[in-house]
Amino acid sequence: MSQSTQSSAGPAGGEHSSRFYAWLAAIAVGLVVGLYGVVTLLLEGTAALGIDSQLPLGILLSTYEFFLMMSAGIMIGVIAVAAIFGISKYELVLKRGIVLSLATLAAGLFTIVIGLGRPERPAIQVFLSPNLSSPIWWMIMAAGLFGITLLALLYLLQWSDVDSRRPVTIVGVIGLLAGISVVVFAGMIFGLAETRPYYGGPLAPIYFLITGVMSGIAAMGLVTVAEYKATGTELGSELGEFVTKYVGGSLAAMLGLTIFAVAVKVIYGLTATSTSVAMAYEHMLLNSSFAPIYWLVGIVVGLIVPLALLLYPGTRTPNGVLAASAMALVGLFVTRYEFVVGGQVVSLTNDPSLQYPLVSYVPSGVELAIVVFAFALAALVYTVGQLLIDLDELPASLGDAEPATATPASAGGDDDD
Repeated sequence: MSQSTQSSAGPAGGEHSSRFYAWLAAIAVGLVVGLYGVVTLLLEGTAALGIDSQLPLGILLSTYEFFLMMSAGIMIGVIAVAAIFGISKYELVLKRGIVLSLATLAAGLFTIVIGLGRPERPAIQVFLSPNLSSPIWWMIMAAGLFGITLLALLYLLQWSDVDSRRPVTIVGVIGLLAGISVVVFAGMIFGLAETRPYYGGPLAPIYFLITGVMSGIAAMGLVTVAEYKATGTELGSELGEFVTKYVGGSLAAMLGLTIFAVAVKVIYGLTATSTSVAMAYEHMLLNSSFAPIYWLVGIVVGLIVPLALLLYPGTRTPNGVLAASAMALVGLFVTRYEFVVGGQVVSLTNDPSLQYPLVSYVPSGVELAIVVFAFALAALVYTVGQLLIDLDELPASLGDAEPATATPASAGGDDDD
């Protein structure tokens, strides 16, 4: 199998330029800011968070879901296509996808574990007293298996002497099933909360699957183009075609499905005959201070504008895909927050000592600091992987697939488009 003629490009690749050190400095600042939140939470417990007994799930959980679904979405929408089906265009970003999936998985798992306040307890009890009827337990197992398969794939592609794609295909199938399981069980956790109909019941796993794959494809588009632009390196004709045709086309399709799913969800909620459901949707989407953010950032910036950029041929360029991917991820971060918090804003009890009928929530400074840490952690893990591994090298274990190499940029892959 021929290898890429280019060295690894991007913020962490190539020569250590001023941009590279600025990137490292930004990661360091994020970790330092986040460390304040981590230490405070470990010392004070969940009292340092903005949550309470009425609204126990806040921005840390929505951030966890944001990263976890993104990681699984990369597996489903990118890695599996290359590892299982052997499509050469996707093999161009196979190792990049694995490293990015590992980075976002690490950020997601860190956020949920630290958000528990006593992270050592579930790590022990999940094995000492497993609850096989709990979707949370099954999701933990699926996430563990998912992480193992990502590491196994990376080993097979980077360090093993295997010259056949069969082991890669087998592990890819396991990873795909694990990734889908992560999404489904995560959706079940919310969907089975019968007292919280805002979460959509049995439709929650489907919503998570659609938005998860969308976020995974968007993450690949964002990172792939951003790496090359950061060093002024041209994408090359094949990688440029992959970004504009495959990432752009897939992302447009998933954005369309997401818009449809969100429209159904909003129409159902605002016209619901259930008082609690209608109250929750009216508060989150119409009456709260969060409502303008939801519509402007979550819907317009996060869904409508990116879809328009990708549908118009003149803007389906590497730069257009970069912008659409970034906006889609920003919008999804907002809608993940809306989903998690919206299901809890209606009080479940008319206790005069508690908030009724609506519960208020504002993320604390500690929570926001931990969110910053999660993003910095994802960036750090990916950067370390980028430094240790040539992400553009196509491994010998894919030897019976059609050769694909990075060639000099053509009009379709010009980074200046």
